[in-house]
Amino acid sequence: MYPHCLNRRTWRGAAPALLMFAGAFACPVHASNGVEATGIGLAARSRGGADVAVGDSALSQIANPATLSLTPVGEHRLDFAGKLVFPSASWSGPLDSADSTRRLVPLLDMAYAEAIDRNWSWGIAVHTKSGLSSQYNYRPLMMPWTEHRVGADAKNLGAYFDTAYRVSDRLSLGVGGRAEFITAEFRAPFGPADVKFGRGCAYGGGFQLGLLYKPRDDLSFGLAYRSPTWCTDISGGEVQASLFGLPAVPIGAGNIDDIKLPQRVSGGVAWDVTDRLKLVGEVRWINYANSTWNDMTIAISGPIDARVPLPLGYGDQWVFIVGAEYKLDEHWTLGAGYNHGTNAMRSSHLLPIGSILARDHVSVGLRYARDNWWVGGGYILALSEHMSGGGRSRIPLGVDYALGEVEQTQHALTFGFGFSW
Repeated sequence: MYPHCLNRRTWRGAAPALLMFAGAFACPVHASNGVEATGIGLAARSRGGADVAVGDSALSQIANPATLSLTPVGEHRLDFAGKLVFPSASWSGPLDSADSTRRLVPLLDMAYAEAIDRNWSWGIAVHTKSGLSSQYNYRPLMMPWTEHRVGADAKNLGAYFDTAYRVSDRLSLGVGGRAEFITAEFRAPFGPADVKFGRGCAYGGGFQLGLLYKPRDDLSFGLAYRSPTWCTDISGGEVQASLFGLPAVPIGAGNIDDIKLPQRVSGGVAWDVTDRLKLVGEVRWINYANSTWNDMTIAISGPIDARVPLPLGYGDQWVFIVGAEYKLDEHWTLGAGYNHGTNAMRSSHLLPIGSILARDHVSVGLRYARDNWWVGGGYILALSEHMSGGGRSRIPLGVDYALGEVEQTQHALTFGFGFSW
């Protein structure tokens, strides 16, 4: 088995993953279901993100590793997916208002899949998993005489290694591990202080499990679990602070302690109503409440050691997806979907540089397929959402957030292509 996995043709297909993994570090991130993407791959994004019970792409292994069992024996698949996000975010504070200057966020994913024999399949993937990207030019309430550049940039990239086993003609199981890289920096006003946390990095990992069951040829059920990601501290950045607009001074090395990213459970169904029409549905639970996205701690080591809480306040989120695909003819397929997430944010934790408000998404996509290649594109609209601080903030010295309001809208162009041999 192993010599077959590691033959030259396999590594020739897998090599672009390593190149993309290195190049993806330059890509800022902006996500939708909380800080995570609604879906992975063009086909999934076109139907609202649902994929756990479908598995029509090598990228599907990220959502459910058991879908690798759908790869035909002797076939090698290499799929790419991209997303150009055009976020629109406005922040109205007690004194000033500003629009985020981050107007374009590119995302890239890729995956390779191969069936070793009738029972075993394997694959690797690279995925922009989650993150933040924002930047405002803003005059804080307690420093009105100077404009500050305020924002955050957090990137979370994952490399996935998965395998699937076909237990029977109807049932497949999947398992995989992943390695993740996280980097983050931010700058924000806290009362009379302008604080800058320089870029730091962390490394971590986790695992994923999946099940795919087909009681009939036209009906599929999928179930998947993604473990938390356990990480090292985000370290390596320097913390600087400026009081009342005076020149910034370094106050020590900064860490974001005990990084833990959320676990997720997904369940879905796919039904081929006719030879042309497929209906899909999916439900997800994302456990933000038990992660760093809910409760973050900044540790400063310098002349004065300090530990400062920065409660971003993300709560658990339920996501509900419905979608459909219709084959227009032998080669063209049209997809559409709707993705709704429950509110993961609380107004008392509102932070314009770190709160993602999007809840409702409408998507559409069109792809063209031949025997051994495909290409397509689509569009996703995240409907406008706004939130007010309500006069109370859990952010330390967060007067600008308690008395402020944030409004966000998101447009995205999606594209993808792939081939098999």
